[in-house]
Amino acid sequence: MMSRPIKSLSGEKLLEEERKCLQFLESDEPAYVPGFLRFISAGRSGILHKLASAVLREGLYDRSSEEYGDDGSLIGKTLHFPGYSVVFPVRAVYAFNRIETTGTITYVDSKGETPVRTASTLAGLLFTEEEYPNLSYFQKELDNGTANLSLAYAGRAVQGGGKRKDHLFFEQQVTEGHHLHPGAKTRLGLSYKDSFRYSPEFGHTFPVRFAAVRKERWTSREQSLLYTHFPECYRKSEEELKRSGYESSDFVIVPVHEWQFIHALPSIYEKEIIDGTVVLLEDVSLPVKATSSFRTLVPVSGEGPALKLAVNSQMTSTVRSISPQTAGNARVVSELLHSIFEQESFSGFTPLYELGGGSFASDDNLKKRNLTMLLRENITPYLEEGEEAIAGMALYAKEPGGEGTILQARFRQYAAEKRLPECEAASAFFRDYARTVLPPYLTLMTKYGVALEGHLQNSVPVFKNGSITRFFFRDWGGSRFYEARLNDRGLYPEFMKGSVSVTKDAASMHHKLYYSVFQNHLGEIIRQLVEATGVGEMEFWSIVREICSETCGRLATEVPEQAETDRKFLKQKTVMHKSLTKMRLYGEKEEWFSEVSNPLYEGEE
Repeated sequence: MMSRPIKSLSGEKLLEEERKCLQFLESDEPAYVPGFLRFISAGRSGILHKLASAVLREGLYDRSSEEYGDDGSLIGKTLHFPGYSVVFPVRAVYAFNRIETTGTITYVDSKGETPVRTASTLAGLLFTEEEYPNLSYFQKELDNGTANLSLAYAGRAVQGGGKRKDHLFFEQQVTEGHHLHPGAKTRLGLSYKDSFRYSPEFGHTFPVRFAAVRKERWTSREQSLLYTHFPECYRKSEEELKRSGYESSDFVIVPVHEWQFIHALPSIYEKEIIDGTVVLLEDVSLPVKATSSFRTLVPVSGEGPALKLAVNSQMTSTVRSISPQTAGNARVVSELLHSIFEQESFSGFTPLYELGGGSFASDDNLKKRNLTMLLRENITPYLEEGEEAIAGMALYAKEPGGEGTILQARFRQYAAEKRLPECEAASAFFRDYARTVLPPYLTLMTKYGVALEGHLQNSVPVFKNGSITRFFFRDWGGSRFYEARLNDRGLYPEFMKGSVSVTKDAASMHHKLYYSVFQNHLGEIIRQLVEATGVGEMEFWSIVREICSETCGRLATEVPEQAETDRKFLKQKTVMHKSLTKMRLYGEKEEWFSEVSNPLYEGEE
């Protein structure tokens, strides 16, 4: 890697993105200004260390040296470049080469030492545009995420912990975004006014808007979704069409995110709006709040399904429009899972079924992805008295009004209820959790070729008195369906043509499940328990190995060849880890992976 000119290493002046955010607050929300200024350092540090940890985890460097403590643990790592070095203090190292940096990251050259304050500055020190053509844009993403994180911290300080009510309370505790992605708070395309209005951490209510699309330009297997689930909005939409001189029976009514309605539809569908193919309805709305997923909304009334709606804005790595395949396969996958769950006994492991979806029919990629929607079951009717349904991303958020994270608070409640010392309770708590989620995930993959994308963003564990009672999973747009295994079970779902989730490659299925369930999901649960109790990490991974062995052994009596194939995959020496930073540096849709050691490896070759 080549060196590049360094400007303003100290980073004491406001970043341009911070300045834009501050201008919005001074103009529109002055009560948030003191908090934003107070949390600028925290916002910078948060994104800086997400990037630093990701770079070390993914091995995105050529020359390095390490420093170890008296106990043999890694306490520092230095990356060397021509004429200078960058020093990273290390707080801890976990499985999958998850290196957590801490404290002050330092630039060192012949003139002395300078603290590195921002993620974009660090990226400029570590990478060059000659090697990574998307570097400048990536730095813009990092600065945007930095300002958004400071704004989120300010919002939490102004609002306090909020009143604990239902699952939506926990959905909106996700202040810091994705726990591994350096672009966790990136929201390019949104102004800070938009981010403040629509982001879940601010808890605002806003309206879903509606558009009417001529039936011949709408692709869906369920034409009457809105009529079935939101009849009042449907009735009002029909009335507005009639007042405007249209025949309502010629149209399908489509819910649209308010941001999309205002900022995307008028330009993307300009021709269709002029010729009456698309009609923007001005008098119909549905009050909603955002979940931990910016584009997934739930009605404030608590009645009706959740709405996943296209938003033509980049968040983390992806522009959050929705493909026609994701929308069109919603009901297909629901029916597939329903048929499987009728045959299997998955105690406490429950899907939140997708009720259907649809998309604008067009050969234009922008048009077919931006007037797109799907509906998903609302979790509320499933919950019993005393249960807490906690969005997986909220598990690593700070416990409102308490110590540690939301997960650690549930664990301490578990230990108190069981009257166990915390060190002893940690293994029992984790065993209960892992036994609830792992056997179903593995069974679906091994018997049926269904690799659900089981990361924390798609997970909703349910706790009562600290114990996990049930587990809901949602959102199968990123899953992988291995056709050979599905067909072996006599299953031939009619996926939409061009569905990237359908694969003929077993490795694609394996990598999807392993990264999302073991690395992203269980790896974070274990990290938090280690941090809370000091119990060795491998004690928890030994529990995972035990449950995997038991499950593969049981499955071997039904599908011996598949069970052995999957057992070998689970216990290989190294596994592939998604390189989130490298993907952004190249700016390509192609996924990049780095090889990391596997904590399930037991010396077998």
